[in-house]
Parts: sequence; C-alpha cells; structure tokens
Amino acid sequence: MKKKYLLLLFLALFTVGNVFAQKGKSTPQKGHELIFNIKDSKDNLVYLVIHYNEKLILKDSVKPTSPGKFIFKGDNRYDDGLYSLVSQDKRLYLNFIIDNNQFFTYNLDTTTNVNNFSVSRSPENEEMLKFQRKTAEAQKVSMEWSKKRKEFDEKGIKDSADFYMDKLKGLNEEMRTFIENLIAAHPDYLFSKMQKSYMEIDVPEFKKEDGTTDQEAQVVYYRTHFWDNFDLADHRFIYIPSFEPKMKDYFTKLLYHQESDTINQYIDMFLAKTEPDTFMYRYCVSWLTYEFETSKIIGHDAVFCHIAKNNQLAGKCYWLDEDIIGKYQKRVKRLEPILIGKIAPELIIPDTNLYDDARYWKSSYRLTKPYTILWFYDPNCPTCKKESKALRQVYDSLETIGKRNFDVYAIGNDDTIEAWKKYVKENNYPWTNVGGNKGNIDYLDYFGIYETGNPAMFILNSKHEIILNKRIDMHNLPQFLAEYEKITRLKAEEAAKAAENKE
Repeated sequence: MKKKYLLLLFLALFTVGNVFAQKGKSTPQKGHELIFNIKDSKDNLVYLVIHYNEKLILKDSVKPTSPGKFIFKGDNRYDDGLYSLVSQDKRLYLNFIIDNNQFFTYNLDTTTNVNNFSVSRSPENEEMLKFQRKTAEAQKVSMEWSKKRKEFDEKGIKDSADFYMDKLKGLNEEMRTFIENLIAAHPDYLFSKMQKSYMEIDVPEFKKEDGTTDQEAQVVYYRTHFWDNFDLADHRFIYIPSFEPKMKDYFTKLLYHQESDTINQYIDMFLAKTEPDTFMYRYCVSWLTYEFETSKIIGHDAVFCHIAKNNQLAGKCYWLDEDIIGKYQKRVKRLEPILIGKIAPELIIPDTNLYDDARYWKSSYRLTKPYTILWFYDPNCPTCKKESKALRQVYDSLETIGKRNFDVYAIGNDDTIEAWKKYVKENNYPWTNVGGNKGNIDYLDYFGIYETGNPAMFILNSKHEIILNKRIDMHNLPQFLAEYEKITRLKAEEAAKAAENKE
C-alpha cells in the first residue's frame, strides 16, 4: 500500500474536541482561569466550543473584561481536551489544548496568523503552537514549490520538475520527523496522540511463494493493525476529530461487506483495546450496536446479535437498566433463529382448500428446486401486490428459458380468509400458495412477521439453511443466487486447498 503525503494529514488538525482527564497525572489545581487577549477584537462575546460526534457543542461563553480581553474563570474544571475559541460572529479564532494545567494566558489577534500568537504557563499549548507555525510555513513553501514543479512539468523540463518534486518529498519527510520527535518527546500529550492518530499504517510487502504480492495478507494486516496509532484506552479520543471518521472508515467501509464472522472477530479485537467500565467502552459499544442494529446490509443482524450477547447481555453494560436489557434479550431471541446460516423449520400449512385432510397441507421441505423462497404477504397490502407481480415476472422469465432454480412457498396472512382465497384464485400464481392462519407452528411469530409486517422474504438452500433473510429487489434474485453459488464454490475450493496443505 502506498503512503499518502503526510502534509495533507497534518492540515486535518484544525478542528475541535473534548476529553476525560488522563490517569497517572498529579492532583490538578482546583478551578480554571483561561485568559485570552485578542488584539483588535471588537467582540462583545466569545464562545468556548468542543467537538463531539461530529458536532460542535457550546461549553461556555464570556464577555470582555476590557476591550479584547476575555477570561473564562470558575471553580469547576473543564475536561482535558482540544477546544476552540470562536468569535461573536462564529469565526474560528483559535484551537488550543486544555490539559491538567487550566491556568494560562493566550495572546492572539483577529488575523488568526499563528506567527502573531503566544502562550504562557501551558507547555502543551507551546508545543502545539510550534507545530502550527511549522505547518503554516510548510504550507507556504509547499504551495510555491508545487507551482514551480507544475510549471516546469507543463513546459516539459523534466529535470527541473523532478528537482521540485524531490524538494516536496524532502519537506514531507522533514514534517514527518518533526511530528515523530514531538510524539517521542511528549507521548502523553493529547496533541501528540492526535498527531500519531493521523499517521498511516505501514503495511509490509508480503509475498507469495511465486514472488507476487500477497494482497490478501496485506489487507488482513491492515485490518488487524488499523488502530495501532490510536490509544483506545484513553477516553479523550472520543472527543478528538480523528476518532469518529476512523470509526466510520473501519466499520462502515473497510469491514462493512465482510461476512458477519469476520466483522465479529474485529469488533471483539477493537473492544478489547478499550478498558472495561469506562466511558470509552460505553461509547464504542453503543456506537457499534446502533450501527449494526439499524444496518440494511445482509448479515449485519448477526453482528448485532454478537455484540449484544457479548456485551449488553453479558453484564458488561453497567449503564443500562433492566428494562433495556430485557428489550435486548427479546430482540436477540427473535433474531437468532432466522439469521443467515440457520436451518429454517419445516412449514406445513394448508392451501386454499383449508381442509383437515393432510393432502391439502403443503410442506416447505417438499419442493424440488435447489432454492426455496418463503414469501410472506398480505393480499390487501399494495406493496405485497406489487412485489408479488415482480416475483411472477422473474419466475416466468426464468421458467421460459429453462433456468428457474427456485420454488416459491407463498404464505398469505389475512384475517379475512375468503379475501385471501379470492386473491390467489384471481392471480393464479404458479407456485405453492398456503395460508389461512393455520400451520404446524406459529410461523408469523417464528419469522418475526408480527414485528416487521408484510411483505417479507427468506431464501433457503437445498439444506434448508437461510441464505437471505431480507427482502431484495425481485429482479435481483437471479444475480443474488448466482453470486451465492459462486461464493459457495470458492469457499469449497479454498477448504479443499487448505486440507491438501495440511496433508
């Protein structure tokens, strides 16, 4: 994997955040007094804001004690973190750190030129200001050299273009060294940890036996080491600008379309990096639970169940009351039997004859095609009618060309049985039609129809395993089944290859 130019990452600094106090520090002085002298300021009010969950949250505001002088003073302490000072008209003046020492003075002006800034009695803010000045100068030089490189490149003067490209690379390395030295000198500074979190993971050049790059090994390494530059035991990371985007990149992009077992493995690894009974753990569990419980991606319900069983239902979520825990128990109990990979029970339901005679009770297990679609519908539901017609189109088109590889076991449920019988007769659907609110089990409860409503769709393979538990576009059914068969074949080949290597 190629490294990105770090200079672009350094520029991501200028946002805001908030944090908890760090462990291991000396007992801090009570209260706070933050003095800001803003040259040429005409503000009648300035704001202290904090970053949380990609939003800016107002923490405090003060009026000037004299023109351009603003003092935040009180008996309480602010949480350690990265804050922003914002003008009366919502312009950003300054980003700064509030740490163990909450008695300091910052001098600035309305131009927001960091070369005009100074700070006293705050070592971490002094280091941050050095970085800001270094970055501002690097930006200026980088823009100048980039312009020259482009000019020479357009003129076809390769040697000169390469000269400025080398200078840009050298500048990038200079900034990298500057950051690494900062991190090494002050590893516990929140600012240092932020800078480390912006750095890319170096992925080794894994090789296969034939000498080619082992891309799969690289991907696995990247997934496994994705959080190496984040101190997930430090609660303050919840409130810094790099954390929420990284969570989204990891769980909603990098892992989003992996199989549930793979996602579960990395979720467990991620949560193990946090400390139990902490706000960081609480935040991460809550974020992950919501993300996968509300996801529309196939298989993510299994991820939700895994999270809940290993966290909320394992007694680890101390902040939840018994009613909430009960709701998780109920939801997991409903979802688990119908997760992908589970064996669907045999359904024996009468057809429109509704006789007690066993000849008129049809089994979902006695269909002949490789796949069975369990189609739950209500004849009075407009969406059900529309989707049933779409299913009929796919069914007929594949039947015409001799490629229909699924049967349909359509389950109509309506309090008015005569209306259901009439609907089936009028539409003359060519598949197995059952209903009448009778059956060998309460199928509406088992498949969650009372909760989700109609229509609902499940697809079973020849072993009666659920391979799809969400409704998809009917016209995508052939593609879905073809993709399922391809994946199944590849897994079988990989298993066979792995067995050979063990022998």
